[in-house]
Amino acid sequence: MLIAVLNQKGGVGKSTTAVHLARWLQLQGRAVHLADLDPQQTSSFWLQAAEQFTIPCSVIPADADSALEQLPLLLEGAGVVVVDGPAGLSDATRAVMLLAALVLTPVQTAGADLRSAVDVLRLVAQARRIRGGPPDAAVFLNRATKGTRLLSEAREVIASLEGFRALGQAITQRQALSDCFAQGSTVFESDTGPPLEAAGEYGRLFAELLNT
Repeated sequence: MLIAVLNQKGGVGKSTTAVHLARWLQLQGRAVHLADLDPQQTSSFWLQAAEQFTIPCSVIPADADSALEQLPLLLEGAGVVVVDGPAGLSDATRAVMLLAALVLTPVQTAGADLRSAVDVLRLVAQARRIRGGPPDAAVFLNRATKGTRLLSEAREVIASLEGFRALGQAITQRQALSDCFAQGSTVFESDTGPPLEAAGEYGRLFAELLNT
């Protein structure tokens, strides 16, 4: 199974989502491999620094040929491949969608970020026409602030997007998440305080995503 974390915008928490999804899957007993197609290579640097766990990771050039050639090979050796896709709607992004079983799109609550999901959905629709079915696609609100009108309005916007599953669990903005990259860790490695709360949010989000 290939799960692609995609958004045309950078800075929306795509790499953070990909790393936490891969770690959560590993904790569920799944054999997982992370494929880093983002030229910034945030997720691969993150996993290289990890000391409390090991997740296999491959850096793949962000071009369509490399994606189409290398991702199927990774799928042969892992139960799940999580793709940290490049920012932008490039040919590499289109290639990933032709292989993905599931596309996950994190969006922030600002209007411009919400509009970016529409562009991703357009590519999802193209891939579905070509493939005659998949990929499934889901969107969730990331870096949200609880109890705000903006969050409530953003929920209404993503719920109105046809062709996406609007996931009910949002991920709250927390310093603990920002610290994870520097620490080479994830919120799943802590059992107290804000990291534990964030781990609960991610656990509910990913369980909802995979209907578990």
